[in-house]
Amino acid sequence: MSELNNFICFSMRAAMKKIDRNLSSRLEAHGVSIPQSFILLVLHEENGMTLKEIGNRTYIDSSSMTVLVDKLEKDGLVERRLDSQDRRAIRVFITPAGELVADQLRQLAYQFNSELYDLLGEGNQKEYMHGVKNIINGLE
Repeated sequence: MSELNNFICFSMRAAMKKIDRNLSSRLEAHGVSIPQSFILLVLHEENGMTLKEIGNRTYIDSSSMTVLVDKLEKDGLVERRLDSQDRRAIRVFITPAGELVADQLRQLAYQFNSELYDLLGEGNQKEYMHGVKNIINGLE
């Protein structure tokens, strides 16, 4: 067995590659990418956020955010509006069509999450999530 398999970062990357591939194929039917699905889901929870706020919640950098929102806007799933309080700020709102897609994405996400939990095995889910959160919060 390769020495690489002993490194947490390698194992996590290998798992994420498989997760990305599997999730991407599921999202194709909805016409969105993984990052676009994250944007729709956070707007579904809290509509009218700025690009920066969305980026902070989804871990999407600002250089990618504009392109992703442009595509969602072109597809009629979101719209940009000037902030009534601060005319320099632009807020992103999910459209009714975007709400329908977001509802479908939520169901897909819960199903996929359930499948991943099953793969972790009974009793490992809480420990795994605790460990991942420690990594996320411990690294800058």
